[in-house]
Amino acid sequence: MLSDGVRLSGFDEELLMWVQSFLNPDNVRIVLAARDQEVELDRTEKHYDISYRLDAIPEQLMRDIHGKLEFEELHLPEPNRFIPDNLEVKNQRRGVAPAEAPTLLKRAEGLELWFKQDDRFFLPRGNVRLMLETPRVYESPLSSVLSQLFMMVLKDRLTEVTYDAEIAGLWFDISDTMEGVVVHIDGFNDKLLQLLRILLETLRSFRVEETQFAVYSRELKKKLDNARHAEPYAHVQTNAGFLNQTMMWRFTDKLATFELVTQERLQRFVDSLFEQTRVRMMVMGNFSEGEALAAADMVAALMASQALPEYARRVQRALLHAPGVYVHHARMPEEGNVNSCVDVSIYTGETADRRGRVLLDLVSLVIQEPFFDQLRTKEQLGYITYSTDRKCNGGLMALRLLVQSESSPTYVRMRIERFLRGFRGQLAEMTQARFESYANSHRVALEEKLKNLYDESGRLWRHVGSGYYEFDKIATDIAVLQTLGRADLVEFWDAFVNPATAPWYTELAATIWSTKITQPTEAELERYPAAAIALHGCMEHDGAALALAAVAAFVEQLHAGDDEEAALERLLGMYTESVADAGSEEVAKALGKMRAASSYVRTALAMACEQAGAARQTNGHAGKGGGLYNIGAVRTPNGEWVFREAAAFRATLRQSGVPVPTRPLEPKY
Repeated sequence: MLSDGVRLSGFDEELLMWVQSFLNPDNVRIVLAARDQEVELDRTEKHYDISYRLDAIPEQLMRDIHGKLEFEELHLPEPNRFIPDNLEVKNQRRGVAPAEAPTLLKRAEGLELWFKQDDRFFLPRGNVRLMLETPRVYESPLSSVLSQLFMMVLKDRLTEVTYDAEIAGLWFDISDTMEGVVVHIDGFNDKLLQLLRILLETLRSFRVEETQFAVYSRELKKKLDNARHAEPYAHVQTNAGFLNQTMMWRFTDKLATFELVTQERLQRFVDSLFEQTRVRMMVMGNFSEGEALAAADMVAALMASQALPEYARRVQRALLHAPGVYVHHARMPEEGNVNSCVDVSIYTGETADRRGRVLLDLVSLVIQEPFFDQLRTKEQLGYITYSTDRKCNGGLMALRLLVQSESSPTYVRMRIERFLRGFRGQLAEMTQARFESYANSHRVALEEKLKNLYDESGRLWRHVGSGYYEFDKIATDIAVLQTLGRADLVEFWDAFVNPATAPWYTELAATIWSTKITQPTEAELERYPAAAIALHGCMEHDGAALALAAVAAFVEQLHAGDDEEAALERLLGMYTESVADAGSEEVAKALGKMRAASSYVRTALAMACEQAGAARQTNGHAGKGGGLYNIGAVRTPNGEWVFREAAAFRATLRQSGVPVPTRPLEPKY
């Protein structure tokens, strides 16, 4: 049954005729509304204070309505060619356990075809996913802009072509990625491949129209311009991504090339985009093997492309960071936002390490609630606070911790590090029952049942796209999970997350600074410890302007075990001596904030006392000759490398290899 919005379960002709009897010209109200009008309005609506008037429908108009109405523009739609004729389910083998992996039917130069007949839901539905790999789609910022613009114009053109398909229960999406163009169709299988043919024919014969180009080029330009107004956490995630993967163009890169975008250049780009392609395709659902093979042949014929050699593929690779601590400083592009953001990544080994990834999943699950509770709920650092993990295919995994805050990013980073130092004790003291509850929660999440063919297709397609082809990942992870205990979490933490014990501790912190916060200069970063910069930032946040040099000198005189209350009063005394009018209301307000029990200044001062006389030990690049000084980076007294030019730092990093498949890729044909 085809339905939309409401499923009609019965047919009552008498009721329908009764309702229809009210739809006549003598039982109608015509409403005319306009922003500007020249008629007199003699009434006012009591609730919304809107002026209006009531008139009888003119007699001539009533005669016309009662007359014969014929408009060539109004007619019933043509028959919908996408309404399925055959809803028969091909697979009748019930009671058999569903296969966990699709079958690789073909793998030759230019084509990779996967197939899985529906053995789980037994519905007349299909799902086809198609990756048209082409290096041109993302080879430069200009190519990326042209690809985005092409997709926008193409989708607009396809709206009228595919309207009937959507009405008939077919859904599709087409988008550009770093590797190529993705086509995805889901719905009743009977006419699904017919829709695929139309999409590919339109794709290959596309001509750019002047009106569409003008509309969507303006829209894309506006979208890129507006990217600068995104929230700090969005900017910092972009910067972190740029420092972790080989292929990525930022909105600033794209904007710099936009003046080169013309209708003629877009048309040339579209014409050459698919000259060489590699097709990665998965056919799932109520199809036969023969239909899948025929679909692949159809795609090859319609694309009419030369095969892209395997070695010419643009596969996303991870960037590999040497052991050490690296901090990126960037300014918010928008001046009005008072928030800054910190995104800390602590690398925990290779993504291909099956035991390591399960341990990272567990650590990420265990730390999630305490991290939020401490930094968001208790310390009120920022509304956006969360922890998660990052897994780069072919590269490294990382534990990620993000906080968006009005406080100094240096202070926020120190609070994150302070939390991590303390959390090791919580892991060590975790009871067996508590550990088993976390392990069980993770197992339940892994074993969550697939809801439909769309979900199953998405899961398998992710395994294909990852390059690992690890279709048994869930079973593998559950098997690994059953071998782990509390001690394994502590061992993993000490091996990667604890800088005091991790032999190859590696951390990347992407920070973005509000223009409302004073950002330390390179000379200040090289000279003053993080504790002094954090304390200075907290004082500035509370309205107490004191020179960083003065704060650093104060911090240098601190000793471990100093009375914090006495130290606070000495600091506030320095501040009052530095201002012209110590008795002003503004100064009194700042002093009140800093003396408050929950004051960030108190916390920053406590951290400074903790770290008095001790510099953080790291194992990053050492020595001026072999370090990162030549790209403008500075080494802090804490042993960290701080840099501003992300592109220059990125160029110093090694690239990972491509993911290695976990199974032999042996095609059936």
